[in-house]
Amino acid sequence: MKTKIQFIIAIASIILSMEACTLERESYNEIYPENFFRNEDDVNKALAGLYYGPFRMGYGSFYGVDQYSYQVVSDFTSGTLASRWTTATGYPQYQEHRWEENAPAGYAKDFAEGMYSQYNKLTSVLETIKRIEAAPITDKLKAKAIAEAKCIYAWIGFILYDLFGPVPLVTEEALANPNEKILIPRLSDTEYTAIMHKYLDDAITELPIRQDDDWGRVSKGLALMLKLKFYMIDKNYTEAEKIARELYSYRGTTYDLMEKGKYREIFNKYNVKNKEIIHAIPCGLADGMQNRSIIQFWPVRYREDRQCWFTFGMNWDFYDTFESGDDRLNSIVTSYTSITNEANDRTHGFLANAAAIIKVDDHTYTGGEFASVDLIVYRFADVMLSLAECINMNNNGPTQEAIDLVDEIRNRVNLPELTDVQTSDKDAFNKAILNERLHEFMAEGLSRQDKIRHGVFVSDSKAMFPNSQSASHKVRFAIPSKYILESEGVVKQNPGYTN
Repeated sequence: MKTKIQFIIAIASIILSMEACTLERESYNEIYPENFFRNEDDVNKALAGLYYGPFRMGYGSFYGVDQYSYQVVSDFTSGTLASRWTTATGYPQYQEHRWEENAPAGYAKDFAEGMYSQYNKLTSVLETIKRIEAAPITDKLKAKAIAEAKCIYAWIGFILYDLFGPVPLVTEEALANPNEKILIPRLSDTEYTAIMHKYLDDAITELPIRQDDDWGRVSKGLALMLKLKFYMIDKNYTEAEKIARELYSYRGTTYDLMEKGKYREIFNKYNVKNKEIIHAIPCGLADGMQNRSIIQFWPVRYREDRQCWFTFGMNWDFYDTFESGDDRLNSIVTSYTSITNEANDRTHGFLANAAAIIKVDDHTYTGGEFASVDLIVYRFADVMLSLAECINMNNNGPTQEAIDLVDEIRNRVNLPELTDVQTSDKDAFNKAILNERLHEFMAEGLSRQDKIRHGVFVSDSKAMFPNSQSASHKVRFAIPSKYILESEGVVKQNPGYTN
């Protein structure tokens, strides 16, 4: 990929530093190399700027809760989400896997182009690391700041890898020669993930396990989760189990499962920083950092104090997979009479195309586009179910330990233990784990990678949507053609697509 790095580009996001806990917003009239990175305060502002771009809550960011965000699109492509809007909109492009390298205008094209462009942020992070290394601060502060930047780098790198596979990573040569035209090819999966794992290992060494005092900043817990996710995507269950066990070892002291009967309490504004949360994006304090989950997911005219769009909902076929008595069903609205006396259910009204998901709650929300409840990225329940899956794969079948982990998740939502049939062998237990994951993490953006890993991403799309254009290569998005042209062909398209 063509690389032309200038300092002003690398620090542009610093000007828009976010205000959330200690990630404070600052305004600057002029920022130049000679008057920046002079002290610890400058370094902290630079780090805050790295969060603001891809991890803010604005439209088109990774966690923007819109039709172009990583979390929402991940669940649409898995078929677990639907929309109340007509099929004339772009949502069927996601459900039917209609994306190509030269896709027509629409949501899928805009999403792919927006997400792929984020690879440029990786260069900005590396440039920031270089300047932190040269900053006149103590070695201890420098090590922690660099570790934080490296974790942010790997976090961006993970999301892009999940969507596209390896993206071009700027080289030392390109960083040293910013005005030269240097075309950078994609690395292999092994080369790319090795770099990401190295950065995460560096972060794990320096960062605290949890950031309660600096809520929203990356932590050792997040770094471990990202390593776990990389290994799970690559189906390296041996290494994944080691990471899952390390995370599980913090149970009780740092992380834990929310108690029985309180599933929705995990996502409640008044339970911010509860022990089940491994990482969340703090919301509601700064421009561009508000959570749109309520206005996007709650039903239209459902309550007087919450005038919502209900853009996204649950696919009714997916809803039918839940077991009776599941406490998670209390987070789903299947019928209601609106505040204007309109009946809505599965057959007509606003719920005709989708059930409503109301798991995220902010008791202070009284309408408008934004709410101030944090957006959860990773939870401890994910650690438990991932560990169960790794044990099952590594032992060629479930052990009692693995079964107990899943049963504890089920017991938390008032469901009985898995049956003997569901735990009879590796395949049966894997199917039960996937089913539990889909229900537990509904609308949290994990279902796409879960279905891909379990080999049902393509088949489910074909079974659920008659016009599906899914195929085996659709487990990765096509690299938008404009980026291949820009690279003069050095960047190669993902297999199955054409350049």
